[in-house]
Amino acid sequence: MDLLLTLIILALANVLFFYPLEPRYVPALQVAVSALLGVLFVLETFYLIRRRIRKTEEEELLAIKRGAAAPAPAAPAVAVAPEAAVEAGVVQFLARLQEKGRLVDFVMDDITPYSNEQVGAAARVVHQGCREVLQSAFEIKPVHGGEEREELTLSGDFDAAAYRLVGKVPEQPPYKGVVLHRGWKTARVSLPRISEAAREAAAREVIAPAEVEIA
Repeated sequence: MDLLLTLIILALANVLFFYPLEPRYVPALQVAVSALLGVLFVLETFYLIRRRIRKTEEEELLAIKRGAAAPAPAAPAVAVAPEAAVEAGVVQFLARLQEKGRLVDFVMDDITPYSNEQVGAAARVVHQGCREVLQSAFEIKPVHGGEEREELTLSGDFDAAAYRLVGKVPEQPPYKGVVLHRGWKTARVSLPRISEAAREAAAREVIAPAEVEIA
């Protein structure tokens, strides 16, 4: 638009320079030039407004494309209370013992009507299943490296968490006795992660779901 205005002004200047007008045509020429400049001013203003509107539309379109391409913000993580996570972990571990060894069924059932042979057969299933679960979650070893029924002497600084004294315990060490049970300890703990499951109340309550057979 600026270039067009410049060309028109140069053309008028050339015409007036090479073809001088008579004085009676000067007022008409002034009116024509004023009208022309007014039209050009309106066109220039319209052009500027249109360019600004187009620029705004382009910026809005670019913002929309960037918003569509950007990944949706992640949902805020739900905080899990430590007590809820512990409860869910215990219930889930008990659920595994039930699933593999039917432990809850065996303990909660009334075994009075059954014979010793039937109880023994059921105990074998419980033993095998629960042993598998324990071995997958822990690396269990004896606390005492020796054998049961062997004699043992403990000094005054013995580990009270590892050895428990029973019987007639003297007030002063050394403590001499016989190993009745070697005890158990674990070198590894691999409990299932329950942070996600703990968000569900059912994970802290249901040990084994009820089974329904659909005919």
